[in-house]
Amino acid sequence: MQVTAIDKKAQQKRAKRKEQLLAFVLISPYFIIFVLFTVIPFVMGFVFSFMQYNPYMPEQNEFIGLDNFIEVFDPSDPISQRFWGSFSTMLAFCAVNTPLAILVPLGLAYLLNMHPPGFKIFRAIIYLPCVISVTINGIIFGNMFAGSSSGLINAWFGTEIKWLSGLPWENDFLRWFVILLANVWTCGGNFVILAAALRDVPKSLNEACEMDGGNRWTRFLYVTLPSIKPAVSICLFNSLIANLNLYGGPYVLNEIDNESLLVTPMMFIQNFLMGGVAYARQTGYLCAAAIVFGAIVIILSSIERKAMDGRKKRTKYTEEYAVARGNSYMIAKEEKDDAKEA
Repeated sequence: MQVTAIDKKAQQKRAKRKEQLLAFVLISPYFIIFVLFTVIPFVMGFVFSFMQYNPYMPEQNEFIGLDNFIEVFDPSDPISQRFWGSFSTMLAFCAVNTPLAILVPLGLAYLLNMHPPGFKIFRAIIYLPCVISVTINGIIFGNMFAGSSSGLINAWFGTEIKWLSGLPWENDFLRWFVILLANVWTCGGNFVILAAALRDVPKSLNEACEMDGGNRWTRFLYVTLPSIKPAVSICLFNSLIANLNLYGGPYVLNEIDNESLLVTPMMFIQNFLMGGVAYARQTGYLCAAAIVFGAIVIILSSIERKAMDGRKKRTKYTEEYAVARGNSYMIAKEEKDDAKEA
C-alpha cells in the first residue's frame, strides 16, 4: 500500500506531538518544584510587601500600600539600620572574594592545561570540595580553626588564636579570612568551566603570536583571555550572585560571642522570618526588605553583565591572521630550504 504525502505529514505531526509530550513529562518535575517553591512564594511575598501582614492574626491584615518600603528606607528606624548595616560586611567580602573566585580557578586551570604528571588526579581533587555541603564545609573549617588548643591549626603551632571570634569591623578579620578560605576552597565549579574554555582556545592563535615573538605572558594576555571571555563572564556572574547572597559561611563559622550577628542581608531576612510569633507582625516589612535586596542584586549583576558584555577586545591574533601568518611562514621556510639546497 502506497503511503501518500498527506499520510507522511500526519505521521510527522504525531511524532512531533509525542516528542513534545515526552519533553514536557521530563521537565514537569522541575517545573512543578519551580512553581511551588519559587513562583508562588515570590508572588505571595510581593503581595505581602504591600500589607500589614501577620500570619498568626489574619484579622489584623490590611493593605498599607508603600508604607513598608518607606520604612525600609527610613534611617531612623532601628530595624532598617540593622538591615542596611548588614550590607557593609557583605559588600566588602564580595569585593575581595569575587575576583579570587575567578583568579584562583583560572590559575589552576591554566597550570593543569599544560598536562603535568598526574593532572587528572589533581583535577578531581580540585573539584571534589564542590560536592560537600555548606554545613560539612563549616564543620571542617570550624574544627581546623577552632579558637582553643583543640583546633588543628592552633595545635600545630601551639597557639590559642581566636580565629572565629570578633565583632563586625572589630577584631573579626581572622573570621572573615577563614570564611574566605572556605569559599575559595569550593571554587571547583569555576575551575571546570575555565578549564574547558582554555582547551577550546585555537592553537593557531598561540602559534601566530609566538611567531611574532610573543612570550607566554603575551600569549595569555592577548590570545587566551580574549578567547575565554565568555566563560570568565559566566563565572564572574555566578560568583557575584553567590557572594551577594552570602549566608552559609557566616552562619556556620562562628563562636558563641558572634553566633547571633546578622552580618549579611540574607542572615537578617532569615533571622526575622524564622523568629516566630515575636516577629510575625514584621512579615510585610521583611518581604519589602527582601524585594529591595533582590532589586539591588539585580542592579549589581546587570552592571557586571553590561561591563563584561562589551565588544570583544580587538586583537590582531584572529583566525584569519593566524592562517595567513602560518602560510607566509611556511613559504619563507620552503624558500630558505631551496636556497640551502642550491
